Formats: sequence, C-alpha cells, structure tokens
Amino acid sequence: MRLSKESEEFIANLRLYLMTSGKKDSEIKDIAEELRAHLEEAESRGKNLDSVTGGSPEAYMKNVSSEMITDFYGLIKFMPMFILLLIAYFITGSAIRGELSFSLLKLAAFPLIGVASIAAYIVTFRKMAVKKWSKKKEFIIFISIQLITVGLMSAVLLLDIFYFEPFYIPSREVMWIIAALGVLIFIIGAIWSKTWITIILPLFLFGPDFVMSFMDIDEMTALYVSMGTFVGGFVLFMLYLLIQNKKQNPRYS
Repeated sequence: MRLSKESEEFIANLRLYLMTSGKKDSEIKDIAEELRAHLEEAESRGKNLDSVTGGSPEAYMKNVSSEMITDFYGLIKFMPMFILLLIAYFITGSAIRGELSFSLLKLAAFPLIGVASIAAYIVTFRKMAVKKWSKKKEFIIFISIQLITVGLMSAVLLLDIFYFEPFYIPSREVMWIIAALGVLIFIIGAIWSKTWITIILPLFLFGPDFVMSFMDIDEMTALYVSMGTFVGGFVLFMLYLLIQNKKQNPRYS
C-alpha cells in the first residue's frame, strides 16, 4: 500500500539520521524496510505514525541509532580519499595560478577549517532529520556554513600573505605537476564516490583560474574572479546537497 506523506518523510529522515550517525548502509536499508512494513500495517488499521514512534519521532530515531553498531571501519576506510580530496581542493587552484606556497599557517589552518566544515554539515543533516525546519531556514543555515568557511579561508590567506613566510615555494613546472595530480584525484574521487560532483565543483572553482593563467589579466581582477568562482562553487555544492536531499525526502516536493 502507499504510505502517507508523513510516514514517507519519516523513513527518509531516519535514513539520513542513521547515515550521518555512521551506521552501515546495509543495516540502514534493513531498518528502513522493517519500519516501512510496520507503518504499512499500522496505516492499514487506521493508525498513524505516532502509533509506531510512540509520539516522539526524535526519540525513536535516537533509540534505533543507539541499538545499532557504529561502523567505525566504514568511516575509517573513507578517510584516505577524503584527505586526498581535501588536499587537492586546497592546493590545485593555487598551483594553477602559480601562487602555490607552503607555510605553517596554511598547513595547520586549512585542514582544521575543512574538518570543521564537514562536521558542521553532518550536524546540520542530523538536525534536519529530527526537526521539521522550513526550506527557508535550511537554506539560511547552509548559506551560513558556506560563508563562514569562505570567510575563514580568506582570513587565513590574508594573514599568510602579511605575517607568514612560506618555507617552500615550488617551481612553476612542479606546480603544474601538482595541479595535474589534483585533477587526477578529483577524477578518482568521482569514480570512487559514483558522483560527478567531485569533478563539476573543481571545474567550476578552478576552471577560470586555468583559463586566466594563459591571459594577461591584472592581479586584482584575477583575485575578484577567483573569489567569485570560489563562492559560486560553494553555492553550487549547497544546491547539489539540497537536490539530493529532495530526492530522498518527500517534504521537499
């Protein structure tokens, strides 16, 4: 039978909650199918979602999650690719522009900002799963995370320019090799994750830098274009996340 919109929404939210809690995909699928069967039986008898969740969907999700084993191995095995992609995002653009340098500030701050940004998204998705936020509120939260991330990275770059001396500046030839390795990592990441986002987003972010590297453009214009595409890339990523969530969550329909 066809479940009510409320029940379909709850199943999607439960999957999202368990996924961001580090549970195994196979177990999440089994739990979702079992819940669907319970809801179908309940609704066939004229009952609603509360009869299954006990009137507290949030407590139900937390209880289900606590009874499942966290897949630490599954999380750990993703770390090498995550780290490689993170490094590629940080250095590919600078390598293409011929501005790549390594300082203690960059090495310490960029990974911390990246991890904090990912953590913010995970927390946001978990909250989205248990709270009925409006689309406006979700949009504002995602935009805020994007802007804070961009702001922090921009602040690091400015501090690095004025207060820190690089301990290593690669030659232009080495920079092109590093940029090529970054592109290769993006392609491998797309194959590994089975999604085009790890190619589309870098193309949007670093494509203009590659084109401008062969053009006679003043430094200020290049900076404005780079920052504009950087912000635009984050917005594109946000839209991608919202679209993916919409496919799994009826309340976005």
